[in-house]
Amino acid sequence: MVDALLPRAWVMRALYLALCIALLFLHLLPLAHTPPKWAGPDLVMALTFAWAVRRPDYVPVLLVGLVALGLDLMLQRPPGLWAALMVIGTQTLRNRASALRDLTFAAEWASVASSMIVMTVANRVILAILMVDQAPLGLSLMQLMSTLIAYPAIAFLSHALFGVRKRAPGDLDPAGMRP
Repeated sequence: MVDALLPRAWVMRALYLALCIALLFLHLLPLAHTPPKWAGPDLVMALTFAWAVRRPDYVPVLLVGLVALGLDLMLQRPPGLWAALMVIGTQTLRNRASALRDLTFAAEWASVASSMIVMTVANRVILAILMVDQAPLGLSLMQLMSTLIAYPAIAFLSHALFGVRKRAPGDLDPAGMRP
């Protein structure tokens, strides 16, 4: 019934936006009275990358940019820097998606990990060049590691709960064309 009214890609884009808003809401909830001793994963980045590798049409570049910019503003990060890095990282993974389609999950994870590492290093270098205060290196590395560890769970949940699967070699897009 939903496919008759809206194409699946639009439904999944709305679901992606809703999940990102829910993750932001959970991140901003004051659940503890003391600062945490560890930096949690960036679940929005893991979700975005999992969907970009598996179904790039579900996370268009404009939507990723707007979500990341909104996160920058809400989390009081330098506006635009992490959003630009997220767009570049997502586009890099989107370009590799067809090559990763036939490979194992380990290859996908390694590709995502390399993008995350490059983004984190680029963020720290740019902030250092501009002499902007930034979190200690240990916290940035801790967040990177926890995001890398959380990625398989996010990819599994995306696959199991939301049906975000890699395209098979013979799959056609809704217009009947090969992607």
